[in-house]
Amino acid sequence: MINYPLSIQSFEDLRNKKCVYVDKTEYVYNLAHKGKTYFLARPRRFGKSLFCNTLRAYFEGKKHLFEGLKIYDLEKDWIKYPVIYLDFVSGDYTVGSITLIDKIRVTLQEYEDGNGIQFDESTIKERIEALDEKIKNEPMKVESFSLSFRLEYDLKAVYEKTGLQTVMIVDEYDNPLIKSVNLETDKEIYRGFFSVLKSADRYFRFVFLTGVTKYAKTSIFSGTNQPYDISLEQNYSAVCGITHDELLSYFKDEIQAFANQEEISFDEMLAELKKWYDSYLFHERGIKVFNPVSLFSALQGKDFQNYWYKTGTPTILMQRIKNTYFDIKTLRGDLEYGKDALIDYKDDEFRTDLVPLLYYTGYLTIKSYDKEYRSYTLGFPDYEVEMSFFESLAKEFYTTMENPSGLDYTKFKEDFRTGDVEGAIERMKALFSALPYAQNKSLRLIERDFQNVIYLLFTILGEYIISEAHFSKGRADSILINKKYVYIFEFKIDQDAQTALNQINVKNYAGRFKMDDRQVIKVGVSFSSAEKNIVDWVMEEE
Repeated sequence: MINYPLSIQSFEDLRNKKCVYVDKTEYVYNLAHKGKTYFLARPRRFGKSLFCNTLRAYFEGKKHLFEGLKIYDLEKDWIKYPVIYLDFVSGDYTVGSITLIDKIRVTLQEYEDGNGIQFDESTIKERIEALDEKIKNEPMKVESFSLSFRLEYDLKAVYEKTGLQTVMIVDEYDNPLIKSVNLETDKEIYRGFFSVLKSADRYFRFVFLTGVTKYAKTSIFSGTNQPYDISLEQNYSAVCGITHDELLSYFKDEIQAFANQEEISFDEMLAELKKWYDSYLFHERGIKVFNPVSLFSALQGKDFQNYWYKTGTPTILMQRIKNTYFDIKTLRGDLEYGKDALIDYKDDEFRTDLVPLLYYTGYLTIKSYDKEYRSYTLGFPDYEVEMSFFESLAKEFYTTMENPSGLDYTKFKEDFRTGDVEGAIERMKALFSALPYAQNKSLRLIERDFQNVIYLLFTILGEYIISEAHFSKGRADSILINKKYVYIFEFKIDQDAQTALNQINVKNYAGRFKMDDRQVIKVGVSFSSAEKNIVDWVMEEE
């Protein structure tokens, strides 16, 4: 049986424990020999940490760990370089800047200890005394200056002692910023510390940073000597993730065993795996890849589950969707976005254009490319991610102090499966009465929340849902279809329910279902922006 590398980020542990390793070492060789400073953006749980650890083992000259892999024969000079490894994956960055500061301090201390050098604290005091009085009165600017000076001092000292340049690897550099409660302060720390990438460039052999996206105003992605961004580079489209060829090469027996358990064919099982976990594309001519953590979890447990949702969702994304006028219904279909705008994107807490953030966090991926207009068509990569997105948003909208457990979908499903429209409407009323959106919001936000909550509810019910279905004479708000019923809903804000039902009839939304054996139920619903709840509804059966 295959030993899957789940929850193992250390390349050395993975190799020593005989875990399966999908060979990505050719990328390591190419990066090390073709350039110097790189940045890679990939969604969470996509293998970035393992790749960073692979780079670390390579630059530490641990040749024995690479036996049998592509790089073993490619590399002729296995040199042990001094390495600074900043792991920002771990640490509670919600408690303030002290976690970030301590992380950098501890890392520098390890670097000093490992290379037999000692930092002279008095040199910092001398430098601080020479600072402008205004800067000296700002503690975080002083801290930022101190860390950057210490790093530059250490790099020079190690180079003079060993004659070797240093390798710096920074895993999930943006995690402290994403979780920061003092974002401007933490950016100030970054601006000082990472400015050394430019000022001390001569002391670096290789620099590699990973993250979810590029943050503005951190000094990393501004000015000269910026990291070469391989996030949308064709040659590195499969540097993280599992390609179709890799899946069949490494896991053919496991796919067959899974298929045998489910009593389906190998090809049918392959199709299911693709439906759930496939179709990430990071360049229009790149190679499609599976999410490795979700894929490995499904193969190991022989079970199709929403593993993406279980591993957590970027809080920053959910909060921004909730705090803007973003219309989540636009994501039911593919959408267009310029290639250059996606490449040049830098995140900022005040930015309202959320499409790039959705892409870089893994909720959207490249579906196609219009060469003439240099424009991507973006959409959900697979079923797992699509459902994760809506479930995460539902949790953000529905979970309140009055309703801490969120939405109970099973009761709604039972209502719709038995034709109990009144029961479903009463549940909707109870749900709206507990939502936090009811206070201190503009009419526009109240309307947006109502529409988004209804849309999320219908989407996650798991039945066949058509939202804003198009017809020759107009479009219905939502159509819900199960084995026995077709529900056609029209929602009106600050208009009576009969007006909503009349629209269903005048536009003949039910016409397309005349030959359908299922019972058609038409429902008009009135929502009051003043009362912030459903105030009336009417129903009619075909």
